[in-house]
Amino acid sequence: MKKILLAFVLLFSGILLYGQTELIDLEGVFTGKYRYDRLPSLQWRPASNQYSYYDKDKDAVIGVDLAKGKETELFKFQQFYDNYAKANGQKTMSAADFKAKGGRVSTAFTWKDNQTLSFDFVNPSDKNVYHATYVFSTKSFQTVPASGETETPVDESADGKIRISNFEGEEGYFVTDGKEHYLLCPDTGEHIVFGEPVHRSEWGIDEGWYFSPNSNYIAFYRMDESMVEDYPLLQTSDGEGAAHIAYVKNIKYPMAGRTSHQVKVGIFDVAKSFQQKKTVYHYIQTNLADGEFLTNVTFSTDEKYLYITHLNREQNHSKLIRYDVNTGKKIGILLEEKDERFVEPQTRMIFLKDGRFIWQSDVSGWNHFYLYTFDGKEVKQITKGEWPVLEFLALDEKEEVIYFMTNKDNPVDRYLYSVNIKTGELKQLTRQSGTHTIVLSSDKKYFLDYFSSLHVPFQIYAGSTDGKIYKKIFESKNPYRNLQLGTDTIFPLKNENGDDLYCEMILPPNFDKNKKYPCLVYVYGGPHSQLVTNTFMTAGVFLNYMAQKGYVIFVMDNRGTANRGAEFEKCIHRRLGVCESADQMVGIRYLQSLPYIDKERMGIDGWSFGGFMTLTMVTDHPEVFRSASCGGPVVNWEWYEIMYGERYMDTPQENPEGYANACIIPKIKNLKCPLLIMHGQQDNTVVQQHSLELLHQSVLDDVQIQYFPYTTHEHNVRGLDRVQMWHKIEQFHDQYLMK
Repeated sequence: MKKILLAFVLLFSGILLYGQTELIDLEGVFTGKYRYDRLPSLQWRPASNQYSYYDKDKDAVIGVDLAKGKETELFKFQQFYDNYAKANGQKTMSAADFKAKGGRVSTAFTWKDNQTLSFDFVNPSDKNVYHATYVFSTKSFQTVPASGETETPVDESADGKIRISNFEGEEGYFVTDGKEHYLLCPDTGEHIVFGEPVHRSEWGIDEGWYFSPNSNYIAFYRMDESMVEDYPLLQTSDGEGAAHIAYVKNIKYPMAGRTSHQVKVGIFDVAKSFQQKKTVYHYIQTNLADGEFLTNVTFSTDEKYLYITHLNREQNHSKLIRYDVNTGKKIGILLEEKDERFVEPQTRMIFLKDGRFIWQSDVSGWNHFYLYTFDGKEVKQITKGEWPVLEFLALDEKEEVIYFMTNKDNPVDRYLYSVNIKTGELKQLTRQSGTHTIVLSSDKKYFLDYFSSLHVPFQIYAGSTDGKIYKKIFESKNPYRNLQLGTDTIFPLKNENGDDLYCEMILPPNFDKNKKYPCLVYVYGGPHSQLVTNTFMTAGVFLNYMAQKGYVIFVMDNRGTANRGAEFEKCIHRRLGVCESADQMVGIRYLQSLPYIDKERMGIDGWSFGGFMTLTMVTDHPEVFRSASCGGPVVNWEWYEIMYGERYMDTPQENPEGYANACIIPKIKNLKCPLLIMHGQQDNTVVQQHSLELLHQSVLDDVQIQYFPYTTHEHNVRGLDRVQMWHKIEQFHDQYLMK
């Protein structure tokens, strides 16, 4: 009897083990366990139809003629080792010998031009880093120090002759030719920031300086924050376990309706600075009356003019203004755009050789290309239709064709298209439904296509822009191939306006339609976002992990999110949370109609704007959710920064009703489900005051909230610490949704 019982137990245990799903190793996500296979250093060889990459087995750079399909071994790194050996009185040297001496070669090569290959190496003799270049025409090597002993290069001009660097013991950014260096902007002082992104990196600003086409000038931002109120961040730990008494670190944080910073654009004269052996610069003579926000800084191709898009504080009126580079004086306004809601100039001018330029605008309701004369008169609208231009890539060499990305054929896809400037003829150059990321060759005749879709992890294609060639050159193995993932689908739902709202749903592995499953809704829903895209594991590893555990995962892009046209995106103006939550409820009602969704076990999670949406949903619709978690949530838009907050809400003085309706604090008394709030204590985007004031109100209203501060993190939890956060969210929802 005991033997029979033991056999039964072992058999039953085996069935249980067989039925269990091996979960994604969340820590392994950060340690490289799920890396895709790649073609290392894949890139176009300039002025050729060859793409090139590093072949580890051959320890060589391989070139492939795309038209003929012919593969050539362009450069063997053994050539470098032999050259090094000869320079040191030896006949030859192996890679192993070079490494044994303390040397190291980076195989992440780049092309300087068609005949020059460049890579870095650590010299065994002095352990310093050097640049090595191999010139094919002369079959010779040149090596130079990667930088001075105290220099840290940050950026360089297109020709590589001028660098912007930091120097040890000297504060600020310096312009250097490798011999001398001069401060980019000597006009410094307390609360002065220069050479950094300004306006809190809005309107596509992610640079602090701009090289002119021939590197004769450098335009730079200078931001004065002295008039902006201080905001305290409590420092309790350095993150390394070192003990110290807590102290306050003040940052400048311009809240909605309050005093903003002031920005100038300067011009660093490269030639004069090195001739006079001092920084020679001047400011562009901008006027606050034209608009205080300065975006899309662009030099003309002849370096005579600088163009700046000015945006007023209300962000409903933009002006593209031309300035004289040498004098800094205003020449004139080229074009203006107005919108009763908001204008978002995020792209630069594209110059033609004949003096005309191409401009992007959503004035038609969708972002499209427009052609203008040198003086700012509209010639024509180049692209048209109820679809957006997502990204400008390049002009062909004859300046007849624009290459760009669009979701024209499917809002969750991303395709490569071309348009003829003269005729408006469109050509679709990538056709598979999915997400295409494109790298064009220098002559724009060929392209590399990094492709992914919901069920295709990673492929690379190479094609020609005339449409004659398009072929797969690489395919990665699925890094999750040994795991059983859930079933992932994308589909639209209609809202009350008839808009398609794109959704993603992940069903658990071994899904049984006759069972009832808990559902976890993930939400972001804010501007400039698109969560539901036709890419592999588009929901991310954590939500796929939760699906493996037995959750149905649901994600939706509501009105207010990106790439769906001006009306879809701008309807949120002055009433954040209204359109967004109405659309999310379309998804909730759909979920509740499904027989396999347990309506009594629905949870929601989100971060940042998604935190605001999570709190809005659980306080406006408290009957829906059994559990909720969020991080870095906005709870009162009056405490958010000017550039983003006022664009969508105007000022608190102008729109008191909108701010009051969006505020979570008076609504927290409606909360019915367990709530977990997480917040980075060093958050300089959504400051911790948001969640702390919500906690204070919860005490007054006798509402229980679980709270967890991440003491050393800013607006999100990054690195391996993120795994701890994921497990916290997992355990929290398991407690209330997993029976």
